Amino acid sequence: MASLIAIGGIIGSSYYLGSGYLISQMGPSVIFLYFIGGLVIYTVMQSFAELLVNVPRHGNFISYSAEFISPTWAVGTGWSYWFNWCAYIPSEAVAGGIIMHVFFDGIPVIIWAIAFLILITILNLIHVGGFGFVESTLALIKIIHNVAFCIVAALIVIGLAGTGTAVGFSVLFPPGFTWTDAIFPAGFMILLANMALILVNFQGSEIVGLAASETQNPKKVVPRACKNVVYRILRVDIIPILLLVMILPYSEANLQDSVFSMALAKYGFTEVAGILSFIVLTAAFSCANSGFYGAVRALYGLSLEGMAPKTFAKLNKQCTPMYATLFTLLICWAVLGLWWFSNGENELYVWLLSVSAFTGAICWISICWAQISFRRRVYQRGYTKAEIESPSPLSPWMPLFIGIILEIFALVILAFNEDLRGSLYLSIPAVLVPMIIYYIGMKTGRFKGIKVIEPDEQSFDELFPDKRKRQSE
Repeated sequence: MASLIAIGGIIGSSYYLGSGYLISQMGPSVIFLYFIGGLVIYTVMQSFAELLVNVPRHGNFISYSAEFISPTWAVGTGWSYWFNWCAYIPSEAVAGGIIMHVFFDGIPVIIWAIAFLILITILNLIHVGGFGFVESTLALIKIIHNVAFCIVAALIVIGLAGTGTAVGFSVLFPPGFTWTDAIFPAGFMILLANMALILVNFQGSEIVGLAASETQNPKKVVPRACKNVVYRILRVDIIPILLLVMILPYSEANLQDSVFSMALAKYGFTEVAGILSFIVLTAAFSCANSGFYGAVRALYGLSLEGMAPKTFAKLNKQCTPMYATLFTLLICWAVLGLWWFSNGENELYVWLLSVSAFTGAICWISICWAQISFRRRVYQRGYTKAEIESPSPLSPWMPLFIGIILEIFALVILAFNEDLRGSLYLSIPAVLVPMIIYYIGMKTGRFKGIKVIEPDEQSFDELFPDKRKRQSE
């Protein structure tokens, strides 16, 4: 269930709709971006598993940022992660509205988006058991969607379905094009321009940590779930994209409908395309649902650790942080209100995805940074890699270059992408403003500081006492 929850947080509208935008911008080279994203998420999840198993914390990566990086950075990380979902949840609602508009074009997209937010709120007022059942079920539906598309698309490629003629590589490599022009119609630099946006398609993986803290055997579940979810994502995500670019010319991709449905409709599978479009609704709902879960728990964790008002840590009879839920909902509505300042659903959708890309990447960078710091401190105390449970491979070089430097580079490139540059006006303040407020509060004595560990948690010193000091004694 933990793995399915993670998949549910990833395969959303940014995959089914956002891929249409990416393909229209860069053509078949989008497949290379997915491989890069897969490498990044593998690095992050392995780093996260090492931290979760060796230093269990209720606050997860927020606690790790405070303990192994700095309290000020932890505040910025925690609030930016929360805001990441506050931007992404409305984007999923807008995506759901776009799909519903395909079926009922007489009803404005904004009405459907509002309906989506209402449903997401109601579902998240129930306890985590209900969340797990609903989310794992919706995740299975999305996996079935991708498998069904792969089967039909493969039949089209070999000529057993569709026009009756094998498509083969004719769409991927049109006559008269060199292989470089066919794969990179917009050039190689387009990979850099859209690198941050592809990371949105993998965001939500870290929710496996949030869910794993509520399982009965986290030390066994977390490492397996973190590793398996990456492999499953690569299979479920990349294979359909590869088949997609083999049957749909990139010039026909757009944000008007699910790009997968558009591809099948092109070859006469209109009924199947309609069913797949409807399934995309469950994808948008599922991803927003798991995102809302992550956002509320993040705000709840911020409150427990002294980074947010204590009110957000209060639970109701169902053990739901009600005030955190209501405040998150309020901000989601405010973000959706940006609709009236945009040029329509397509612009708002891509813009919100880029906001989520920036703020979400801060979380991943923090996880890798904390893991590198944890590993350094462990070695300084006389421990070896063999004494670390579920060690992240190739540490510190892989987390440093893939999980930190590459992601920072992707965020910097946003400033040079005209379509996505505007997202920085919200993204950067979401990180810096909480840090500035906390820093001033600590300097003036208005804040008491962060509570890094809970009473039932062991400190780093207790978990890894200094071996060298004991030996000298």
